[in-house]
Amino acid sequence: MIHLSQKSGLTIIEMVALIVLVGTAIPPLMTMWADTAWRSGKAESSADAGFYAQELMEEIKTKAYDENKLDDTGPPWSSSLGANSESYPNFDDVDDYNNYSDVPTPGYNRQVAVSYVRLNGTNWTACGAGSCAAVVDCSACDQCCYKRATVSVSRNDNVVSNVSLTTIVSGH
Repeated sequence: MIHLSQKSGLTIIEMVALIVLVGTAIPPLMTMWADTAWRSGKAESSADAGFYAQELMEEIKTKAYDENKLDDTGPPWSSSLGANSESYPNFDDVDDYNNYSDVPTPGYNRQVAVSYVRLNGTNWTACGAGSCAAVVDCSACDQCCYKRATVSVSRNDNVVSNVSLTTIVSGH
């Protein structure tokens, strides 16, 4: 009895079909992988930016409402916002951080804006610093006895354009 050997393998036609199939499947898979990697990097950058914003916001919230409230001299609060005579890291009240900016780590920028605000119905609206300095009784909600501090963080390469945290600080 004669046995024929059974050889297994691919024919040239099967090889060409396999190359065409893999060649058409790889570009969409690579595109999906690149998109996933980009989104993952953006999510990590957003989380980092949120951390840097929270870090500075927590520092701001530990400060006194105003320089004049520290020793109760003069009017209850300043007529102008910004550092009085201190420089960072020796700020002692919330408004010292107005227009403060720094680089918490290479590639990220952090800015702070502080303004006097008042509660107008259910919205916080900005009011002029001069009008707030004249207020001595904060019993009414429409008085400018509050400061809004906003910390914004962005990346130089615009992967994260602007992550902001805002808090309201009271003069009470």
